[in-house]
Amino acid sequence: MEPYQISLILAILFGLLELLTPMLIFLGMAAGMLAVAMMQYLTGSYAFNRDLVVWIIVSTILIIFFRALFKKASDQTKLNEDDINQY
Repeated sequence: MEPYQISLILAILFGLLELLTPMLIFLGMAAGMLAVAMMQYLTGSYAFNRDLVVWIIVSTILIIFFRALFKKASDQTKLNEDDINQY
């Protein structure tokens, strides 16, 4: 089994884990693992340190991006007066 195939399997597992826990963390990790798999496929090599750095950087950027993109509108609103529905 090639290294990029293992990375693709890990990306699918992270994607399935995101379905179980909708926190948008594992979605970024899955996309980062897809980036690693694509890089491994294009270069034809496996380098643990390089792949780990790429996975961490891409995952961190995408987690921050997905959090900002999918942020609920209710998270941004503040009530200026007391509302009976907040209890």
